[in-house]
Formats: sequence, C-alpha cells, structure tokens
Amino acid sequence: MVTFMKDKILSLIRSFPVISAAAAVALLFTVLTFILGPIWLAILELVAIIGVAVFLVIYYDLMSARKQKLITHISSDLEQYIRNISDDFPLPIIICAPDGKIEWFNNRFEEAIGPHSSGYSELSSVFENVGIDTLLDASVNGVVIDCDEKSYNVFSHRAKVGAGEVIVMYLVDVSKYRRIANDYFRCRPALAIMTIDNMSEIQQDHRESDCAAIRNGVEKNIETWLGKYPCLISKISDNSFYVVAEKQNIDDMIARKFDILDKIREYTYDGKYVGVTLSIGVGTGANIAECEKNAKLSLDMALGRGGDQAVIKNKDKYDFFGGVSKSVETGSKVKSRVVASALAELIQGCENVYVMGHRFPDFDAIGSAFGIVCIAKKLGKNAYLVTDKEKTMAKTLLDRAENEFSGTVVSTETAKMEFVKSKKNLLIVVDTHIKSFVESPDLLSMSRMTVVIDHHRKAVDYIDDAVIFFHDPSASSSSEMVTELIEYIPAVDETGSFVADALLSGIMLDTKNFILRVGVGTFEAAARLKDLGADPIRVKRLFSNDIESYHERNKIVDSAKKYKNCAIAVADDETPNIRLISAQAADELLSISGVDASFVIFRLGDAVCVSARSFGAVNVQVIMEYMNGGGHQTMAAVQIKNSTIAQVTEQVMQSLDRYNESLVTAE
Repeated sequence: MVTFMKDKILSLIRSFPVISAAAAVALLFTVLTFILGPIWLAILELVAIIGVAVFLVIYYDLMSARKQKLITHISSDLEQYIRNISDDFPLPIIICAPDGKIEWFNNRFEEAIGPHSSGYSELSSVFENVGIDTLLDASVNGVVIDCDEKSYNVFSHRAKVGAGEVIVMYLVDVSKYRRIANDYFRCRPALAIMTIDNMSEIQQDHRESDCAAIRNGVEKNIETWLGKYPCLISKISDNSFYVVAEKQNIDDMIARKFDILDKIREYTYDGKYVGVTLSIGVGTGANIAECEKNAKLSLDMALGRGGDQAVIKNKDKYDFFGGVSKSVETGSKVKSRVVASALAELIQGCENVYVMGHRFPDFDAIGSAFGIVCIAKKLGKNAYLVTDKEKTMAKTLLDRAENEFSGTVVSTETAKMEFVKSKKNLLIVVDTHIKSFVESPDLLSMSRMTVVIDHHRKAVDYIDDAVIFFHDPSASSSSEMVTELIEYIPAVDETGSFVADALLSGIMLDTKNFILRVGVGTFEAAARLKDLGADPIRVKRLFSNDIESYHERNKIVDSAKKYKNCAIAVADDETPNIRLISAQAADELLSISGVDASFVIFRLGDAVCVSARSFGAVNVQVIMEYMNGGGHQTMAAVQIKNSTIAQVTEQVMQSLDRYNESLVTAE
C-alpha cells in the first residue's frame, strides 16, 4: 500500500509538475499559519489543499483509463494493419525463434519457396548448411543462399517480443544478378602459356627434318585440342605458344584434367615413342596483364617441378595437373657457368657466408653445404655451416669434420648471434627451397641476401626473394649441382679429400649408389670428385650402422604389409637414429618383388613422419603432396602433427588410392 501510494504521488508530480509545486508552497504556508495563527485559517487552508489533491487523483485516474482505452484500440488496429501489410509486403519474410524453429512467414515467402514450404518447421530445412549465427553475423550485407533454382540475399535482425526475442529475415531475390555475375566470371579472360619441354634433347637424337616433323605433329595435336574452344592461339617461339581463352574454357580443360598432356606424352613418330612432353602455365586475373604475370609464374612452377604438367595460379593458390613423368633434364653447362660466376661475385662482396640446409639434414644437405663452405673459404671469406649436430642424419660426416674441417660447423643460435654483428652477410640455402623447411627460419628472415641451390621439384612456399635461385629438378642431388659450380670457379683449384668425400656422399645417397635419377652430369660430377680426392670406400663407411640400428631396420622391414603394389611398414620404437633407420628400411623394402613404392611410418617427437621411396614407377612426391608433404619422384616425406600412427597409415592408403584413381582417369 505504501509503495502504491508512493508510485501514485510520483506519477502525479510527473504529470502535473506546476500544480504539484503550487500545492507544496500552499502546504508550507498552511504550516506557517498553524504556527503563527489563526488556527481556523490554517484548517481552512488544509481542507482546500486536500480537496485539490483528491480532485487531481480522480482526474489523473480518469485520464489514465481513457488513454489506456485509446492505446488498446490503436494497438489492435495497428496489429491488424501490420499483419495485413506483412502479407502484402513485396519481399518474402520469415520469423523464427533463436533455436531455429519457424514461427511465421508471409505469403510472399510461400510463393518464393513453393507450396511445400508449409511443411517446414525448422530453418535448417529451408536454408541447408546455413545457421542463424551465420545469418546474424552478416546482417548488414546479407547472406546469399541458393534455394532450388533461385538465389536470395537474406537480411536478418533480432526483434524483442515481450520477454523473449525472435529473428526476422527478409529475402531479396538476386537470381538475375547472380546469373549475370556468373556469366561475367565465366567469360573473363585467362591466359595459358604452353611450352614443349625437351625439344633440345630430341634434336640430339634426330635429324633436323625429323625434328621439324615432330614439332609439327605436336603442334597439330595442340591445335586440334584447342579447336574445341573459341580461343586465340599465337606461337611466340619454336616451342612456346600463347593461348587466350575464357575462364569457362579453362574450367572445361580442368574437368578433362588437361588430357592434352597425355596425348603429347604418347605421341609417336614413325611408329616410335618420341618422349616429348608439354608444360602449361595458366593465369587468371582482373585483366590481361595480371593473367600474363600469373601464367608466367605458373609455367615457372611447372618447369620447376620437372615439366610434363599443367599449373594454374588463382590469386595465392596453385592447382596441379599431371606431372607423372620423370623430370626433364633441363640443366646446362652454360647455366652452371653463369650461376658460378654470379655466386663468386656475391661471396667476394660480403664478409661472412652462412650455409644451411633443411631440418634434420641428410648427407646431400650437409655434403653440398661443405662444398659451398669450401668455395667461400677459397675466395678468402669466413664461412660457416649452420646445423644442429644432434638432429642430423649425417652425424658421421660431421664427426669427421671436427678433425678435418674444424671451425666451420656452428649451431643455429650461435649463427643468429653472429649474424647481427655484420651487415655484409650472405646466406646460402642448399637442398631445399621451401621457407618452412630450412634449418633456421629465423636466420632466413634476418638475411638481406639469400642464395638458393636445390634439385627438388618446386613447391608453392618457395623462397621468393633469393638473389640467385639455382634450381634444377633434373639433377640427381644438390651435391651434383655444387660440384658443377666448383668446376667453374677458378679459385677452387682443389677441395681436399674431406669436401670431395662429403659431396660424393650426397650424390650416392640421393641416387641410391648411382641407380636412381642418374644422368650424364651425375657421372661427370662423380669423376670430377674422384680427381679431387674422393674415395668411394671412405664414403661407403660413412653410411655404416651399428648393430642396434641394423636390428632396428630389420625389425621395421619385418613389420611391412603389402597394399596394392606398395609396402607399408611401421616403426614402433622411437630410437635416436629413427629418421636414418626408417629411410634405410624404406630403401630395403624396394628390393621385395612386386613392390613399386615403400612407405615407413614412424613417430618423431610430437609428429608422425612418413619416409617414402620408389624406383620411379610410382611418383611418391605426388602422393606425399596429397598429405601436405613433398620431395622428389623417387624420394619424398611428410610430417603430420597431432595425429596417431594408425591415422597416418590410413591417410597413406587413401593417398595411394587417390593416386591410382588419377592414373586411371588419365588413361
């Protein structure tokens, strides 16, 4: 009661502020009259004040009741008006609860969705794969949703209803504009650059007239294939073409998996396979200039991965097709001579040279690094090999370096501390070109001048700011590439037996003792190293294992199981030399009859690793790329964190199935 009277008095004061102020003044005079007299006058004033107060209360109640009646009448009319206008509103409207339950929709919505809309009770049944949170997050710009053959831009907002709330959504039909946009994007220009990979090799084995006939035959195949599309083709050199087409034509080529690659690979002349292959770089963009730039980057990526493939660059993403052949031998003596001259000039212009390979470096990374260190020292510069001695597969080589090449091996932490002391530093990365794979990413980011020397097929995350990017996927190893450089630097008249052994160990590792990926240049490099003092017997001893490692390797081989034409083995024990042992076990598994590729799965710290090997019949590099790894056609690997050995084993089998399916599709 007290609270009710208090609220009533406050309402009166708010409604009649002037009269309330006058009453307060009158009450004050009444009190003074009681004090000063006469009493009868004070009583008369009090009666008058009470009368006015009663009148105000009655008047306020009457006005409030009338106002409430008027509001109720207006509210009823307004509710009916809103209901009518919602049904006649030109846009579809749907109202649902926060949990997605549909509360109401207007006639336009039913017309837009169809007669079966009355059966919908949940928002998810109308808009598949789109939740309320997604709609509300994009309430300003809306969310475009495809429904049957139409597209709607859905705008939404929250609305209070009593103590709760609902979600109100308006649907704007954008089907027409969506079709126009799709037509625009389908008709946007795209540029493809096609190049015949290995005509120089074919010219060495055929007469000029035969080469002309082969080139014409290849061109006829390309023109026939492109004849299905309304595109423009222009020959820019003897072996290269520019193709301008619409994006929808490129999409059709993608759907066909660029089957022109197979046609060219299978091309025969005079009844014999020629061995010619084609590389294609495709670029898209906002204009022709951007398309050409991206097409050149794509072609460079295709050639860097060994050729015989198509690469498409869309913004920052690359898509790959083909690449089942072994790398085309693209290296030349002229290129090596030019790179050697430029490298010597860079080294002479700096104070310190730091050389590093990839994480957990093997004999090829360490051997080629020692070769570069030797070059720098012969040119009179301070040179250091940056690596972690405890995390390497070439520990025997590093142990030997302490006696025969002392003072050259430093840790990554030491290298970083010394690196900041001089501004004239040169960083040379060997046996990898991927930013995230280097021994020390911090050292790479600190370097202002970087040189890359690598033979692995080119990956997307390559070091793109190198002063010299010496990359040859046809080379057997980085050690072979460094040996060629040594030959063209006059200051390096001799290397010493240790460096020669180190380089030969890298070649022997990556070629499996001159069995895989061996070219003419490989034997020339080995002969050069023999002249410089390399001893194959000493090198062979570098690969020797202790008895425990030998038993562990045999244990892994014994655990192998055959899957399709491959062998998959698991290393259960995490021994100190597990990387080296697993690689050796993968090599050993290839000696089993009917095994074209081997995969050894092992745990290393918080990651599960896969070491993959083949003799070339299976491209393990492509299989490892499916799992975000990489490498070479006959030697590849991957590291996967936050996974179990069983899960990775399943991924390997799925990747093998995917690879085999791609071969069947290509056929």
